[in-house]
Amino acid sequence: MKRFGEALLHIHGTRDAESLSPGLLRAMRGLLSADICVVDWYGFQGLPVHTLYDPSDGVPASVNEAVHAFAHQNPVYVKSRGTIGSISDFLSRADWHRTALYAEAYSQVGQEDGMVLDVSLQRDCRLSLIVSRSRRGFSLEDRAKIALLEPHVREVFHRVQAQDQLRRQLQTPVTFPSVLSAREQEVLLWISEGKTNLEIGLLLGIRTPTVKKHLENLYRKLGVENRHAAALLALRLRG
Repeated sequence: MKRFGEALLHIHGTRDAESLSPGLLRAMRGLLSADICVVDWYGFQGLPVHTLYDPSDGVPASVNEAVHAFAHQNPVYVKSRGTIGSISDFLSRADWHRTALYAEAYSQVGQEDGMVLDVSLQRDCRLSLIVSRSRRGFSLEDRAKIALLEPHVREVFHRVQAQDQLRRQLQTPVTFPSVLSAREQEVLLWISEGKTNLEIGLLLGIRTPTVKKHLENLYRKLGVENRHAAALLALRLRG
């Protein structure tokens, strides 16, 4: 449980899209016994690097290219997409060794097996968490550990997306009354997006009672009586 708690701290400690992959790698490394850990994104444009390895220098560029070129030979993607599976679940050692994926990629770094958690996060965006080993076979415990990460991965991904949305909104000039503080303007923006106090607190990294206090202050400054009126005013000001 201690290791799982530490893994969750690495994931939930993520502050932006760029730090999400390193946080996931640290979580996997601390939770699972593996030679190589991989975070592989498909369709997420918020990341400068779509495939990240731990150790970072453990996979040469030529091997990374082969992994993606022959990904269709990984039976997990073909037969178990959207769930947890390993190569050894579907292929005997002999059949696995006959694939180009093994010859050009896995064998080049001494890896015999790989386990994949494939997560669909939104339309055209998928994430694969992969661990590989020099020996074949993954236990039920291994699978349970990586499965426990999935809901937390989803939660943090959507939080990071929302935070990126907020940053883009704040970069767009909006004529809010100058009487509002910067924090009150952020709260007002999220009210206009329909977020609850709890959600706003999570997005801004503040406590729910603090959100409530900001709301009381901005209601008074704007001369409105409730959340609905404040949201309507914000939408009008945003044009």
